[in-house]
Order: sequence, then structure tokens, then C-alpha cells
Amino acid sequence: MKGKAAVCEGPRAKKPDFRGMARALIGAARNSRKSGTARVGLAVNSHPQRGDRIDLRPWAMRLKSDSDEELLEELRKSLRRVKALEGLKENGARIPNQASTRRTVMEAPRRIRRMRQPAAIRGRTAVAALALCILIAIAAGWALFHIGGMPGKPVDVSPPRWKDESATHFTFAASADFGGLGDTDSTALALRARAAGMSFLLALGDLGNTTNEAGWCSQMKHYVPEVLIVPGSHDVSQGGGEGISDYVENCPYPLTSPAVPGVGTPGYGYEYYFDYPAETPLARFIMISPGLGGGLSYNYSEESPHTEWLEDAVDNARDQGIPWVVAGAHAQCITIGVRERCTMGQGLFDELVEAKVDLILAGGDHAYERSKQLRQSDSCESVNSTGPADPSCVADGGSQDIYPKGNGTVVVVQGVGGEDLTNITVDGSNPQIGYFAQAMGRNANTKGELPGFGSVFYTVTADSVTAKTDFCPTGSVGPDGHCTADRFRVFADRFSISDSDSGPASPPPDAPTQLSNPSGGPIASSSVEATAAPRKVR
Repeated sequence: MKGKAAVCEGPRAKKPDFRGMARALIGAARNSRKSGTARVGLAVNSHPQRGDRIDLRPWAMRLKSDSDEELLEELRKSLRRVKALEGLKENGARIPNQASTRRTVMEAPRRIRRMRQPAAIRGRTAVAALALCILIAIAAGWALFHIGGMPGKPVDVSPPRWKDESATHFTFAASADFGGLGDTDSTALALRARAAGMSFLLALGDLGNTTNEAGWCSQMKHYVPEVLIVPGSHDVSQGGGEGISDYVENCPYPLTSPAVPGVGTPGYGYEYYFDYPAETPLARFIMISPGLGGGLSYNYSEESPHTEWLEDAVDNARDQGIPWVVAGAHAQCITIGVRERCTMGQGLFDELVEAKVDLILAGGDHAYERSKQLRQSDSCESVNSTGPADPSCVADGGSQDIYPKGNGTVVVVQGVGGEDLTNITVDGSNPQIGYFAQAMGRNANTKGELPGFGSVFYTVTADSVTAKTDFCPTGSVGPDGHCTADRFRVFADRFSISDSDSGPASPPPDAPTQLSNPSGGPIASSSVEATAAPRKVR
């Protein structure tokens, strides 16, 4: 009621009679209208203190005077509340006491705790996530299998690259006449060279047959960062010789040993030499650019500055005790292929043979050709490249595919980097066949096996150089660059140049990406026609 305040404490002997209280209050209100007083029964203090006991009986209540109408209205409301509470009690509903009601009003609603996910549901979620990861991995493997080693989507080579080299030996790969940007066979040879631990890759001209030199260099260096280049005719015919400068910019010199420039040349990429390894060299590589024409026409005639520089580089290597001298160029001289003979120049070729350069590595012909060991003598003043082979110019035919060290020069043409292979003649009708021990072209080879693309792997020690082909037929390259063809049906060659006292070094170990002679014995030089391989589809 308005203006009424009371504190209810103490024991409750029995439940209060709400109905009796209401009737007493209504009666008191009526009497007050007659007498003008608000006292009903026995009064207690008008201001009860905390702890005082208050009698709740209706005759013990003191009422504050107020207007009659307001008092009656309050009494009626109280009576209605009493009837409502009694109705709840009859229906069996629980009537909250004063304390619980006060707590319900005053306290904020409790926060509903989230139910933890049952262990079974969590387990099913983990299994579903694992299955999804497996599906993603399978999809990625399927895509990798179909794209192969394409440069646009390169195979992962994140593990550190290892090199098959030590203080006493090193390895390198050499190839020429590469396919264009994105060519699978060119990319695969770099992948296999990396897998075999080659220390570097000699790229002997006609590098990518593309105007996107940066793309080609990025494609090859992705797998073998140590790519060393010399130009081919295609590289200097684009933009008046500007192609090779772009290759030099994007395939910069990668080794720690210095690149010594040729006289009057920019050096690396044009005409230069380097020793490997840098500290205790086992070989000197002299890289030259003869017979190119176009924007790069170096004169290698007798006693020309370029020829004199070449001779000095060979003599200096001998004076320093470097065991091996290797010359590298794009143009070849002797050939049983379809290319013009001796684009290198007869005088320069004779100069190299006279200096007893151990190896001449070349491209030009889109084929593989390995010569017998050649040398000049009183009976052989020039290794004739235009007429029939001169037997007096052959120092050693390569019995058991082993040549004696220091006895002459072996020529290896490895123009098998990815461009379409060209035909060769091994049936005896080409008079130059007498200079060669083994050869492979598109139409035929000396083994009667399938032709392929790739590079030649070389292992160099102080006493020997051992070479081994790594060829794979087009269309037979797996996702990681390895050859999926039966290696016993693919042309393979190996040979060595060795000190007779020490014997040849072991070639690079056989791996799924490499090829070898299946018989392990001497390779016959008979002329056997091979089944013609299909041309590459570009």
C-alpha cells in the first residue's frame, strides 16, 4: 500500500490468514470514515527498527491515514492478489517465497553454457578433414602427372641440390640445339642432369630458338642453376646478334672460378675459358664462337688474334699442370649428318687437333656423333672434312671404348637438346663414316635402337674422363623428367679417355633417369638401321 513500510522477520508459527486480514482491513477502513482515525486494535511503533518482531495479525496493524478511495482501491487489489495466489495453490503450482522472488527480480539471468561437442562428433569431423586432404593430394598428383615437367608449372625442386663432385672428381652435362620455351624434352634433360648431380650444364648454342631468352634461362636454371652458354647460329641471327646478349644477361656466369675473356670480346657467353674446380682445377674449358656469321663473326684463321688467344689458353693449362683441356663450340667440322661440313672452319679444327685438345664438344647437327681419337702427324697434316676419311689421322679406334690419354682428340657432337633430330648416314655411303665410332640420328644409329633427346654426362678425375649418354625418346618423359621407355631399347653410348696406368674412372652410377649399354661389353660399330622415331609434335 502507498506509504506503508514493514520488515518481516522472526519465526512463522503458521501461515498468515490473508482472507481474514483483508476483511479486517476493509472493516477498519469503513470505521475510519466514521471516526476519522486510522488506528485499528493495538498499535506498535510507527517506525519499526531492524530486528523488531511485528505481529502480522490484522488487529495489530497501524495504518497511515489516507484518502478513503485510494485506501479502498488498494484493499481491493490486495484481495484480488490473494485470490490469485490461492488459485495457484489449488492447481498445484509452486508459490515462490519472498526471498526467491526478490532474487529472481534483482539478479541478472544466468548465462547458458554451450554444450561441448561430443567426442564421437569430433572424431567424425577429423576423419572427414583427413579424407578431404587425401583427395586434394590425389588431385595434385594427377595434375602433376599430366603436366609433367613443364616450365609453366615446374616440378618442385625445393630440396637442396647435391653435386656429384669432390676434391678428386666432378661431373658435368653437355647438350646443344635445344627445343623452344616449354619444350618437354629440353626441360627433362635438365631435370635428369639435376637428379644425377651434375656440377653444371654446358649449353652449346641454339639455346632456345626463341625471342624469350629470359623465359628459356629461367626454365633451365630452375633445375640446374649452373648453366654455362656459348651462342649458336640461331642465337646471333635474331636482332643482329642481340639474342646472345639477352641470354648472357639472363643466364649469367654462375661459377666461382673466373671467366677469362677472349681477346677483344665481352668474354662470358662469347669467347672465354674457365677452370674447374676453382682451387685445384682438373680441367680447363675453352668456349669459342666460330662459324656463326650474322652479328658475331670472329676470325679464327691461322695467326688471328682469336686463334692466338686459343693456343695460349691451351699452353697455359699444360704449363699449370691442369690434366684436361676441353674445347666447346656450337659449330662442328667432321660429320655424317645432313649439316654443312666443317662450319667451324678447317683451319681452326686442325689447330685444335694439333694442340691435342682432349675433347671437342659441339652441336650443329641435330644428332649424336662420337669420333675415334684423331691426331695430326707427318702423314696427316689435316683431318680432311670434305673427302673420304684419312686412316692416318686416326690415332685410336677406341677398342673397348677406351682411348689413351694425351694421344689425340675425341669429337662429340651432342645436338640432341630438344630440336627435331636430323638424319645421319651409317650405311657406308658417307665417306666420313671412317672417323666415327658411334652415331645416332632420327632415321638410324649404330646400335639399331630407339633415338632420343637429352645430354651427355661426363665424369672427370685427374686420370680419366668418362662419358655416358642420357637419352630418352620423345613422348616418353615422366612427370619428374625420368624416361619411361625401356632403357634397353634406347640408344646408349659410353666411352672413356684414360691414363693407361690407372684405368678409366667409374661412370656416373646408373639411376632410373640414366641409360647404359645393356651388354656392358664392347659396342659394335656396325651400321644398323633403327626404327624411325616419330617427329616431335609441337
